[in-house]
Amino acid sequence: MATEQGICKNCGSLIMVNSSDELCECVFCDCVFPSAEAIEIFNHPDGVEFPNLPQPKREGNTVRHVVTPVFDDVVEKAVKVDKAQNKETKKVEKLFEISPDDIKTPKKVKTIVYICTAVSILLVLGISIPLNVIRNQHRNHIEDNLPACVEAAGLTVNMTVEDGSSTGFKVYGQGNNKVELVSSKDVEKEQVLKAFESYCAVRGEEYGYEADEGSRYYKNVVLTVYAPNGKFTIEGKKDGAGIDQVEFEVPEAEESESEE
Repeated sequence: MATEQGICKNCGSLIMVNSSDELCECVFCDCVFPSAEAIEIFNHPDGVEFPNLPQPKREGNTVRHVVTPVFDDVVEKAVKVDKAQNKETKKVEKLFEISPDDIKTPKKVKTIVYICTAVSILLVLGISIPLNVIRNQHRNHIEDNLPACVEAAGLTVNMTVEDGSSTGFKVYGQGNNKVELVSSKDVEKEQVLKAFESYCAVRGEEYGYEADEGSRYYKNVVLTVYAPNGKFTIEGKKDGAGIDQVEFEVPEAEESESEE
């Protein structure tokens, strides 16, 4: 009697057979078939197909052909059983796997995305560039008249422009609504108010705003004067009322340190 390893011809399970017995029996599917065939499939499993068909129910008094010794090389046997699986069956299982090629964006979708992106960029540039050019034109005209505003307010500001850069003033903002002046001498509130009113007049004329259009004439216009005696800021309220309703910020007086 010799116990050998075999493979069930029906379900492909690893079984133990007695080579001296004519028949063997699978303990998993109850298939009874020649022992020599089970040993042959184990030794040459390539290309073997396992139908896995239901087997007749075995009665209690029926002779059994089962051999169940204990083996310590279980892993080796399991690997060999896996190699015995039909190649076509493995191909079918791989149909459900996702490869990197399956999730690539189609060329048509990429083309549409590129076109939409390019159109969006062109639209933004087509709108922003003209607006920027117009704003710069307005600013240049306002700066040409800014010295008259400074003179009318009696401020001492360096209005020199060298290489396109000014040293004593700056006009900026989306609507050229902000202006900063640097005075070399102390200033008074009345001078700042006068400079603010003069600037609003110059800006209003440039943009076509009338003085009675408070919401557009004074609204959001901010004038800041930096002087030796502090920083003065005047800003038109959001409701854009007249000059008498603008907000004016006077610098806080600095406390002198007491001598010890």
